[in-house]
Amino acid sequence: MASPPESARSTPEAMYPDELIRAVGHVVMAAAWVEDKAGELVMLASFNAGNEDWSPAPGWASSGRALVEKLRAVSSDALADRLGTALERRNYVVHGVALPGEHLVPEHPSPDSTWAFMKRRMGRDAPAGFSYNGLTVESLDALARELSAIEDLLDDEISVAMGLRPPPEDGRPARRPEEPRPDSMTL
Repeated sequence: MASPPESARSTPEAMYPDELIRAVGHVVMAAAWVEDKAGELVMLASFNAGNEDWSPAPGWASSGRALVEKLRAVSSDALADRLGTALERRNYVVHGVALPGEHLVPEHPSPDSTWAFMKRRMGRDAPAGFSYNGLTVESLDALARELSAIEDLLDDEISVAMGLRPPPEDGRPARRPEEPRPDSMTL
């Protein structure tokens, strides 16, 4: 039997199991939606503060840390911190290379198939280098759920900002009563 062409051997489908590809895609899509909602809240807060010319609010289209800081200015520190933590984890998935094997990340042993996501550091805040984060398909699914839960909280804050829902009495971000509020997430 002939070997597959070189180009076919380096496709994600040839290199990774389907469940990992699905879990990574879930994280990517959930992260895109949560960043969109955070930007929407930043933009809406700008209009509510008197920006009547419909010009984009500074930072509404930011990503990562820059978006988290813009969100912090219009929302609670707790929600901004939660988003920041989730996006840091997302960075390993989106900007990292998945390498098989627990031997690369011995501090994260798992009975399941573990993947070491290696992410390069460009040297802006620290010397250039790289770091690893050991993840399983289950922890990727948990990250996607966390991103979606944050998106729901942002959506609730958008509803409050639009006057569609009263603000909560305790000052915390509004949330639907049926939704559990995860306090922490282990990856």
